[in-house]
Amino acid sequence: MADQRDDVRAAPGKVVFADEFDGTAIDRTKWAIHSNAEADQCLGNKGNQELEWHTWDALSVHDGMLTMTARKNNPAPGYEWSGALITTGQSCGHEPSQSFAVQPGDYIETRLKLPSAKGFWPSTWTWNGNGSNEQDTYEFYSDNHNALYLTNHQSPGGGCTYQSPTDLTTDWHTIAQQLGPYETVWYLDGKEICRQGPYAGTGDALILDLFVYAKIPPTVTSESMQIDHVRVYRPE
Repeated sequence: MADQRDDVRAAPGKVVFADEFDGTAIDRTKWAIHSNAEADQCLGNKGNQELEWHTWDALSVHDGMLTMTARKNNPAPGYEWSGALITTGQSCGHEPSQSFAVQPGDYIETRLKLPSAKGFWPSTWTWNGNGSNEQDTYEFYSDNHNALYLTNHQSPGGGCTYQSPTDLTTDWHTIAQQLGPYETVWYLDGKEICRQGPYAGTGDALILDLFVYAKIPPTVTSESMQIDHVRVYRPE
């Protein structure tokens, strides 16, 4: 077991996928907004407590960052809210030309500033088409500014609820996840905050999103979050 833990804690390795968001628009060769995780035309999923319809207009790139914005602007029939999802694959035939899948041993890192108004549900996660390997690098429900939900959905699975001593929405944070292979480990600003079971997935796309949460709907009409970068490292 000691050797396995040393492997988990190893340096991240080489960058195999990254977006630093240094351009003037989202890079559509890397990202799609359609996902087969979303039951309604691959752009919405009210059955999963999501109120939003995903649009390219919800994404803007400027000043070296991606801004995801949810708006109450009636973007599609049956949807009052637009929101954001970007994925590297599993895109219902809309795959980006440089599609990407994570694999065991990868280290996913997102530097971001979380939304503060209640009613929003951002996350970084993976998806293989049926959810059996899903990994949640983080989920955040913006009615609770101190909690991160960290989950390995691959059997036997496991997860943690991390309670921060400070408000997570007031500053930038780096949230990361080591995808096994022997254990799955989560980090906040370089500090380990959760450790669970192994990951052995294949074909999992990387997803970043800003959902609108149906169980605690917003009282505002728009909200944004910022992402400085997302990187995936692979052991050399």
